[in-house]
Amino acid sequence: MTIIPHGKSAILVITSALIGYAGFTTMPQAAALILAVPVFWALACSRYAAFAVVLAYKLAASRGLLPGAAVFLSENHTPLQAATLYFLMPFGVSLPFLVFWSENRKMRAVCLILAFLTAYVIPPISLIGIINPLIASGTVFRGWGFTGMFSVLAIYAVCAASRKSAYVFLCVIALFALLSGDGWNEPPMPKPEKIMAVDTSFGRLGSGSFNFTQDYERANMVFAELRKRGIAQTEANTIVLPETIAGRLNTTGLELWRDEIQRLLPGKAVIFGAELPTGDGLKYDNAVIMLHDGEISAIYQRIPVPYSMYKGPFAKTGANLHIWDDGILTLPDGRKAAVIICYEAFLTWPYLASMIHSPDLIICAANLWWCKDTSLPVTHMRAVSLWALTFGVPAVFAWNI
Repeated sequence: MTIIPHGKSAILVITSALIGYAGFTTMPQAAALILAVPVFWALACSRYAAFAVVLAYKLAASRGLLPGAAVFLSENHTPLQAATLYFLMPFGVSLPFLVFWSENRKMRAVCLILAFLTAYVIPPISLIGIINPLIASGTVFRGWGFTGMFSVLAIYAVCAASRKSAYVFLCVIALFALLSGDGWNEPPMPKPEKIMAVDTSFGRLGSGSFNFTQDYERANMVFAELRKRGIAQTEANTIVLPETIAGRLNTTGLELWRDEIQRLLPGKAVIFGAELPTGDGLKYDNAVIMLHDGEISAIYQRIPVPYSMYKGPFAKTGANLHIWDDGILTLPDGRKAAVIICYEAFLTWPYLASMIHSPDLIICAANLWWCKDTSLPVTHMRAVSLWALTFGVPAVFAWNI
């Protein structure tokens, strides 16, 4: 008699892994199926089977982290450490779904909501709360925003309390997946007007050294690329460059960028990534800076990558955490942009903190040189696109690879 539950659990785990593998990359037209994973959790026959369902989805969806981390950490770390990092992140996010599980089906509904809050909203686990299944809410409730997300959570609660309801919902989202198109080569929402994103292929861009000569050469490399592309002649009034494209900027470096941008792109706003030193200069803010008519605005990355950038509150080096910032940048034409910086694209909290302010668009700046040959760039773009679909706003991306 015990073989049947184990068999059912195995099917749920395998299907969850397949959805994580295909939902963002090989079969993105089936993104609605991502919504099935929490329902599989509710249908699991035991606490550990439920945990395995979520873990399998996380490991498959974030598989690009394994080779990507090996490249990013190659100078100072072993492949085993990269593999450990790849496993620990999905494992940590899946833990609340292990803890908040109950044999009682009605209690399971409450437990599912608690698991979501712990994994994706409440620190510290939310700092690594990657690939929230609610990311696909917009495939069913397009443009409904928070109402759509709450609706899906309510459906999950019903599914957790009633097995029959769970099967009905699975059939509904399967139908949505079958009826959806496969036009996912571009973001599902229209691109913002008068905004131009400039992707670059500079490869590894480390932090600046505060060596004026090196900083000057780095800046000129970017400026030469802008001239080559004839950016000044475009109709766009806002130009978006990738994350950390300017390296670590001191006051002199920032003045260099401001003066050159005014000469090169007069009248246009230029948005670009840089690291701004704080305190004694050992720590920094990973930021997106907007230069327009000599004025400077900065939006800080709210959740830098744990371990490689954010090293904890007591570390003397690394990026600062700005988790309570709203990430809203007001463009010269008055539009409000929710700025998502690289790693934040995989999380939940940065979107929630920004979308409560009803922005007009999403701007995503990233530096993905370390994972360009993995599944992560496609997953990154589609994560942002699915959130844009949920909240009914356009999105623009600027990458360095």
